Parts: sequence; structure tokens; C-alpha cells
Amino acid sequence: MRKIIFILSFILMTSENSFAASWVNFPTSWDVGQAFAVSITSTADYINPMVTWQNRTVALNVEQGGAGKISYGLLGSDVRNTKPGVYDILFEFIQGGKKYKASGRITLKERTYPQEHLTVNPQMVNPPKKELNRIRSESKAIAAALKTMTEARRWTTPPQPPLTNITLTSHYGFQRVYNGVPRSGHNGADIRAANGTKVLAPFAGTVILTGFHYYAGGSVYIDSGNGVITAFFHLSEINVKKGDRVSKGQVVAKSGSTGRVTGPHLHYSLILGGQFVDPIPLLSTSITKMLKLGTQSQVND
Repeated sequence: MRKIIFILSFILMTSENSFAASWVNFPTSWDVGQAFAVSITSTADYINPMVTWQNRTVALNVEQGGAGKISYGLLGSDVRNTKPGVYDILFEFIQGGKKYKASGRITLKERTYPQEHLTVNPQMVNPPKKELNRIRSESKAIAAALKTMTEARRWTTPPQPPLTNITLTSHYGFQRVYNGVPRSGHNGADIRAANGTKVLAPFAGTVILTGFHYYAGGSVYIDSGNGVITAFFHLSEINVKKGDRVSKGQVVAKSGSTGRVTGPHLHYSLILGGQFVDPIPLLSTSITKMLKLGTQSQVND
């Protein structure tokens, strides 16, 4: 009897793998600077899902979803260094010992972001030579942190707003003009906040970098898995340290006016697969709603 049950189980398992159907979902057209959702779904188990976009491979995890398994991802493009055009996206996973690949193309459309003229301390536009080594060291530490890639998804949508009241004072993508000198587009959103306002973690995650940096002032970076990183700048107080695990909605810092600023506020950045994207639209949507804006394609053998 046991032998018959074993044979039947083996046949069912083999049949499931043989006739598994898998799909990928991604938008075929999107705006530069904006976040979008992708997914891999299948009627059978698979392992090692990943997606390559903008020369960065993002590891995803596998979860129960729908009639089988699913892997979620959040991606985007950085307004500072991405031009409108057509870009490749590649999905990969292993199923039944076989590696599957599915590729596609996404047209990134131009989005108009206005200019913003600001007057700041001249040293923040052209820092003195004595600060250059510090700035280079901080830049290296930030670049290393942004390469963090963990598989476990600790982010859920919509995120917790980082402040209880969201009033924007400077939008993502504004081209900053400091003291008449044009700079690249703003890589986050500035939110009105008095000194000492509590800053909340948008997602659960692990703190990967903190410090008081020359340009960004008090800074906190949190990794939430699958290439999703959030960052806060110009903080007056930091309540966490590198390596701390934080929960969604936990107080991680207090807002301030440190670094290159014109007054107290909170700078909030969302980094997806190494790309700084507009963090505000995600506050009012979900991964499920975002995926409905994409196109689903079946993965061929």
C-alpha cells in the first residue's frame, strides 16, 4: 500500500512540474523617475527568482499566491541619470532543475520636472578642500550601502508614511539650482517638519547605514529586501544604529536641519534596485494595484 501511495505521489509531482504554467508581469511603458511593479507567477514551485533592470540584478523571494507561487518586485528609474528610451528587462528562475528566462522591453517616457532655485551656504555648493576627503569617504560608504541585496521581502504596501502629516515642500525630480548653479534633479521628496518631529520607518527592515554627512546631514538608510531601501536626510537625532532590525512604523529618527538645507524638513528617498525614484505615489497605492497596470506574458519552455 505504501509503495502504491509513493508511486502515485511521484506521478502527481512529475505531472505538476511537466505541465506548470508560468508568467511574468511588467509595464511596457512608464515614466522616468517613477516606481513600477513586476512579478513572476507559476502554478508550481520554483527557486532563485531574479530580475535584471538598469544593469542591476535584484533577488526576489517565492511566496504562496493565487493558484500557485509568486515573486513580487518594485523597480524604477532615477531621474538624475536615466534618459527616455527603450530598456531591456530580464526575468530568471529555476523550476524542475531547468533554468527559465523571459525578457521584455520597457519604454521610459520623459516626465517634466520643474526647476527649483535655492540659496544656501556657499560652502555647500563648492565645499572647501579640507572637506573633500570626508565627502569622498561618505560617498563610498553610501554607494556600498546601496548595493545591499537581500532576498527576504520585509516590505509591504502601502508603506507607512514617514511623518503623520505629509505636506511637500519640494517634489522629487526638481532640478535644484543652488545660488545660481544648476545641479541634478532632486532624488527624493522634502516634507514639512519642525525640528524634532518623529520619523517613522515606511517598511520593516534592517538599518544598513547611519551618520551625519556633509551634504545630507543626519542620515538613516534601511534595507527592506529585494533591493528596496528607504533613506532619510537632514535629521537632528538618530535613534537607531547599523544592524538594528526595525518594524514598520517604528520611530527611527527625528527631523532637523543638518547638512545642505535652507530650513528644517525631512528628506525622504526611496531606492529600488539602486535607482532613486519618486517615493510619494507609493504612499497611496499597493503592489496589487500596480501590477494591474502591467502586462502579463507567459514564459515559454
